[in-house]
Amino acid sequence: MNKFLLIIFLSILTFFTDCNNFLNLQPIDSPTEGNFYTDEGGLQGALVSCYDALQSDFLYGNNFLVLAENRGDNVADNSISFLGGVIYQIDAFTDRSDNRPVTDAWLQLYIVVFRCNMVIEKAPGIKMSAAVRNQIVGQALFIRALAYFNITRLWGKAPLITKVQTPDEARNNKRSKVSDIYQQVISDLKDAIRYLPDTWPPRQKGRASSFSSRALLAKAYLYQGKFDLAVSALQPLVSAIYDSKVKEAGLVPQTVTFPNSIKTSADVLFAVQYLSGGVGESVPRNNRYRNLDGTILITIYQNLFEEGDNRKKLLKPTGSFEHPEKFNITVAAGSETSSDMPVLRCAEALLIYAEALNELGYPNADAFKAINAVRANAGLSPLDANAAPTQAHLRNAIWKERRLELALECDRWFDIVRTGQFPVIYPLVPAFKVLYAIPQTEIDNINDKTGWQNDGYY
Repeated sequence: MNKFLLIIFLSILTFFTDCNNFLNLQPIDSPTEGNFYTDEGGLQGALVSCYDALQSDFLYGNNFLVLAENRGDNVADNSISFLGGVIYQIDAFTDRSDNRPVTDAWLQLYIVVFRCNMVIEKAPGIKMSAAVRNQIVGQALFIRALAYFNITRLWGKAPLITKVQTPDEARNNKRSKVSDIYQQVISDLKDAIRYLPDTWPPRQKGRASSFSSRALLAKAYLYQGKFDLAVSALQPLVSAIYDSKVKEAGLVPQTVTFPNSIKTSADVLFAVQYLSGGVGESVPRNNRYRNLDGTILITIYQNLFEEGDNRKKLLKPTGSFEHPEKFNITVAAGSETSSDMPVLRCAEALLIYAEALNELGYPNADAFKAINAVRANAGLSPLDANAAPTQAHLRNAIWKERRLELALECDRWFDIVRTGQFPVIYPLVPAFKVLYAIPQTEIDNINDKTGWQNDGYY
């Protein structure tokens, strides 16, 4: 009897031991760091996650639009209570270090950085062709550069993280100088230009390219006042835009590009892309500047548009539950929309080119040529030395053209700051509001909190 009980006991013990081992087994199709980054397919999947991170509602899905447009003078939020007032705070310059959209944008941008760092770090150890590896890494470098460009525009000094960190390492991060962040952005984009093709086939148009990297590099130089370098970076792209034989890059009237042809327009160098149809890759239609009883009002002055400007109708004021025509895309399913958010366009590349050339010396025929190409695309007559008789006149004309051309594309607020117009447009707003507060939740996780918060915030 005792022998029988012993056999039963041992059988039960073996059963539970085997069950425990079984329950601790990792499913063979479950990706981990150990089994995911082993081949080209895994690395391509990791790259997709970098693009996917840009889609988040915390970034180009919604929050980044709020931080970059609601703060400026093209858009207003008159709803004090909508979503607890956190968006109104941004519009009214009353946001603090606990503002939720600001916090979520910070966290999501560093998710982008983390995923890009993972791709860049793992790529050298994976057996694959050097050309394909470089293309994958080049795209990750572009996305990381875009993330850091936005981080430093929003918060100024910030942690510069270029490798995958442990939690303990992250708690010891410091804020890097803006100049160091731009240096990294420039380095990443120079490598991306070397690694990536000028353009991709139509079915892969959503990928970062050498042309989009050139446009972002020139933009980074423009923000630092390095106008000669901006011109040099853009010259191959500008030549392609002017060359009618290059079908993948060129000016297209906004009324053709927006709202339903953003994905295919030759004017779009890079956009954060979305898909509708219940696949989880869409964006809520309300997040494309839909006016929900005063939540989003288009406030760009209609008298800024000249007679015949084809962009005016895309930016007319909206009534309740209406979208501006620029993003009034067809809705395929429920509240889903596949409305992409353009990040870089050929029209902007020409305006950067014109601005940089004008800052290097007036008059410059190529500066006039570039701005006039954008104006012709909008249905307007060209400017000449009579209409813009000084460098200052042409500078202001270019800034105005940027406001009209890039309205609602997440540039207006940053242009107000970088061009020194902030105290003129917002004379009663404290100067420290040119930057957002570092999220308090981030500071709470840092060991040495010295110098972490931007001046003026608490």
